[in-house]
Amino acid sequence: LAYTRRLLADFASRAFRRPVDHETLERLVTLATNVTAQPGYNYEAGIAQAMVAILASPRFIFREESPEFLPTSTETHPHIDEYSLASRLSYFLWSSMPDAELFSLAQRGELRANLDDQFERMLKDRRSENFITNFSGQWLHARDITSVNISSIEVWLRDQPNPALLADREAYQAVREIPDFERTPEQQATYERTRAVMRELYRQDRPELSARTLKAMQNETERYFEHIIRQDRPLAEFIESDYAFLNGDLAEHYGIAGVKGNDIRRVQLPANSPRGGVLTQGTLLAYTSNPTRTSPVKRAVFLLENILGTPPAAPPPNIPALEDAASPEELAKMTLRETLALHRENPLCSSCHERMDPLGLALENFNAMGRWRDAELNQPILTGGQLVTGEKFTSVQELKHILATDRLRDFYTCFSEKLLIYALGRGLEYYDIATIDQMVAALESSGGKPSALFRALIHSTPFQKTRLPQNSSPSDYASLPVR
Repeated sequence: LAYTRRLLADFASRAFRRPVDHETLERLVTLATNVTAQPGYNYEAGIAQAMVAILASPRFIFREESPEFLPTSTETHPHIDEYSLASRLSYFLWSSMPDAELFSLAQRGELRANLDDQFERMLKDRRSENFITNFSGQWLHARDITSVNISSIEVWLRDQPNPALLADREAYQAVREIPDFERTPEQQATYERTRAVMRELYRQDRPELSARTLKAMQNETERYFEHIIRQDRPLAEFIESDYAFLNGDLAEHYGIAGVKGNDIRRVQLPANSPRGGVLTQGTLLAYTSNPTRTSPVKRAVFLLENILGTPPAAPPPNIPALEDAASPEELAKMTLRETLALHRENPLCSSCHERMDPLGLALENFNAMGRWRDAELNQPILTGGQLVTGEKFTSVQELKHILATDRLRDFYTCFSEKLLIYALGRGLEYYDIATIDQMVAALESSGGKPSALFRALIHSTPFQKTRLPQNSSPSDYASLPVR
């Protein structure tokens, strides 16, 4: 029994992320003993059944947190105990349970006093790669890029339009829907001719968004995020920088010369390059595009939600698609900017599109695959615009500079909100505003250093404290031991 008790105590304490109480342990030992005594079962089967009970417990499935009260406390928002703090910290940085060192500090009641040192240790640990991939995956959609479906042919035809080829494709799509036995001789001749044209089109050498390129885009975004966090670079470099993380394939896709090999690495960009920062990475540009073309609206919504922190209102019901703003013949003669302007004439659309269109159109030099182009459908691309706050720009470089300087506090606020949501595992409430302000102040006083932001977060009230359940009072917890 002593061995069984030690074995289950260790397993349950790790699973519950705190020492298991005596009553629970005795029930587990009794369960294991009873199963072992049944005909056809052995000791291992009994231990296994007790472990199943542990893994089915809400204390394993959910992260239960306990307040840390002094017997005479009247505080209604107490600190969480150190075992709960260890779990918050480990799931924030590692997406996993605390390790032995965190458990040991929590047991001695010394974790809160050594929080900064532990944070630095954990960020250097290889398990913090989970934070890099999970946070960048949620914030920048890095984990979604490998499943993006972009038609390279459709994108290429928009960037390299050929009226005769487009007419043949339209004719092919029309006649192939007619069953063979119903086609007239003229229709059959058209079908055979245009099918040959389509076969030749598919054989042409043109840019592709291959699975390998998509994976390189994901790695680019993750390694870029990791570089800024681990090297404690200013957060403004998420918007504007003079470097990128590329390998040979991705550099060729972007049109950047002199990069060879398969490894993603830091590359210094040429002067005045439109690249640099997350806004011009293939991850964002392809994820916010439609399968056949760019989407200035999707790109603008991403900037408003994830960079500026001012998401637009939900669109009204029954809003027509952009392609329905005019007839196909008229759309063929219009730029995307002109089409958006026509769409914006609808009073229901104008208020949001005045905010979105300048941001989305500023990225129009990048096609749906993230490649640079100067024209679309033989129409020159104009990227200039004016933000609703009054700042004017003529290129994506100027827009990025505005966002990284004049609107930098907006980005600090947005990033702080995203990070606090991730760390707490819940949405924000009105009472979190003071914490966000403190985090932004820490960023501004440090020149945008991530380390200052992290320190402000892990010492903040939402991270360190909890609210008492409704209909409870501090006296309900007066019997808890002081840890």
